Amino acid sequence: MNGPGSTSLFQLTDFEPTGNPVCFLPGTLIATPNGEVAVETLAIGYLVTTADGRAVPVRWVGRQTLSTLFGPPERLMPVRVRQGALGEGLPRRDLTLTADHALLVDDLLINAGALVNGGSIDWVPLSELGARFTVYHVETEDHDLILAEGAPAETFIDYVGRQVFDNYAEYVALYGEERIITEAPYPRISTPRLLPPALKARLGIGKAA
Repeated sequence: MNGPGSTSLFQLTDFEPTGNPVCFLPGTLIATPNGEVAVETLAIGYLVTTADGRAVPVRWVGRQTLSTLFGPPERLMPVRVRQGALGEGLPRRDLTLTADHALLVDDLLINAGALVNGGSIDWVPLSELGARFTVYHVETEDHDLILAEGAPAETFIDYVGRQVFDNYAEYVALYGEERIITEAPYPRISTPRLLPPALKARLGIGKAA
């Protein structure tokens, strides 16, 4: 367990398939009733706005520091969704998040990595991020959809254990134990081959991986 304020550097070889980071990169703007704020500035108790217009409190903000120095780098490459790439002007600015973090598109929860089309939605070279970078995840009471750069994006669900976050000790001190979160009632897609053909065509996603 990490002490308060400690920083864990998770090498690529430390991740199991269920332990890949599922987070937003710094600077991602999250909608709140008082306007958009950068994800890294959110704190417990802040209200965030959901895709269906509710204001829900932040229960915890998980912070994870990643090292790109060891192992196959593609396991940590984030995805950049360019402004407007999802249609209807969304996201409103470029949105960068980890590959296993899902966005709601056409009533489907789709991992960002499954949306990569090599153009308007593409991998972020780790050379842009340096040897280490930090990502953030937002936990609310439920598995909610909050607005990240205007696009509906999932809040924390325990597919990834909270233990992988640098500030896990904070969570334990606050709540004493882990809890299970029920997944939102949307089909989840984690690979391009499962995307509906019409959606693949609309987003310009090529041959299935």
